[in-house]
Amino acid sequence: MKKKLLLALSVFGMAMIPLHSADAILLKANDNEFANVGLKLAIWAQNNGKVTTNDQTSTNFSVENARLYFSGQINPIVQFGANLDFADNTALTPDGSARAHGGMPSTLIKDAFINFKFMPQAQLMAGLFLDPWSRVALGDLYSFIVPLENYNPGITEINVDGGNLLQANSAVNSNYIKYPNGVYEFKPFINPLVPFTLGSDVGNSYRDAGIALWGDIGKDAMIKYYLMAGNGRYDYEAGKNGNSNLKYGFRIEFTPTMLGYKGTPGYVDEDTFLGKQNTLTFAFAYQQQKIDCSPLNDNPAPGGCGSVSGAPSSTTAKAYTFDVLWEQKFGDFVPNFQAAWLDQKDLGYATAGSSVAQPEAQGYYLQTQLLYDRYVGIGKPALVLRYENDENKNYYSNPTNTGFVTAKVSMTDIFFNYYIDGENANISLGAQIVNPNGALKAATANTVNGSTNQLKNFTDWTLALRTVF
Repeated sequence: MKKKLLLALSVFGMAMIPLHSADAILLKANDNEFANVGLKLAIWAQNNGKVTTNDQTSTNFSVENARLYFSGQINPIVQFGANLDFADNTALTPDGSARAHGGMPSTLIKDAFINFKFMPQAQLMAGLFLDPWSRVALGDLYSFIVPLENYNPGITEINVDGGNLLQANSAVNSNYIKYPNGVYEFKPFINPLVPFTLGSDVGNSYRDAGIALWGDIGKDAMIKYYLMAGNGRYDYEAGKNGNSNLKYGFRIEFTPTMLGYKGTPGYVDEDTFLGKQNTLTFAFAYQQQKIDCSPLNDNPAPGGCGSVSGAPSSTTAKAYTFDVLWEQKFGDFVPNFQAAWLDQKDLGYATAGSSVAQPEAQGYYLQTQLLYDRYVGIGKPALVLRYENDENKNYYSNPTNTGFVTAKVSMTDIFFNYYIDGENANISLGAQIVNPNGALKAATANTVNGSTNQLKNFTDWTLALRTVF
């Protein structure tokens, strides 16, 4: 029988598909076979501070994200989804006059997966998808209450802008490494929020290609679990691993539904429910991947063993995280609180003089939002505060290469959110204050002809507009 195609606008609940959905276009063949299609946009205007002492402030406009998404099913068991992020073709090179914003420099398939929903308690997903490690990695890009959160711009600006502005034609100190283009830049700061993913190599840091068994158990998703095997960081990046080893990991979430709280039944975790449900969720996750060192690899960048004299031929990188989310409605006010601790250790090998050690990246963040759940004008206002502190140990040597230093970066976000239509249309205005510590500044400083340039504290102001259709 010839299938009838119905094109309609519909509000469609996609809890079983790990993609956010608003008033999307529904392509329907019958009740069991359909596809949901929509468009998401994030438009930014920023005033960016000086990342280094030889930088200058700049004002930039960017299409931070333009995403066409698909989700649907062939039948009640076989489901699918994909996110396509399009380039804005205005990626700026950090040259001291403009900031390299996080907009897409090239069109990229962010997600592409097939999900087999045998039952809510047992689902199997294969493809390219969000790594089920931390709450940030699992979060929906358009649900973050701090619009910057998914991009980690503070650390990215230090690595990209700082690395470019402090580059040299020869090694400044042992923290500078030679890149394929022949220039030397300081080793990038290791972000503990980024899991062991292939995405870190292709501008898609929270995704990995692999297979995941996941589901929720009990009323209102009391327990949600993930078991995953994927390419990982050290299997994928050429030259960083002598052998091919997969990444393995798990995550488990617990919500005390007996106290009246509700969990999140879908694959993706939400940053906020905007007062639609009370939530209290605790989670723990772990992942690991073996690194087999190649004797031909002398690149000491994150993820490589390097030709380190006295280092074993292999190690196993490990990552742990614990996080909590609480949101509850009290009359017209909805407080939201989140916290997380993250630790990544045994990340290859590094040297400082005659010392050989395994790098470790640790971090934590505290985040809160207070939403006034009544319309003031055309939207509902909210105030957001977020503090994050990350550190790298056994990774950067001191300028004289006689020992390791503990490099730290702290980031404080203060934002005002205005929800016109919840997550489907909102405006955010705020500042991110980024403070690299003195040890990181000294370890990455570049002195040429008696003039020293280095990283500095800086503040970025952001106006973010987001829509989801």
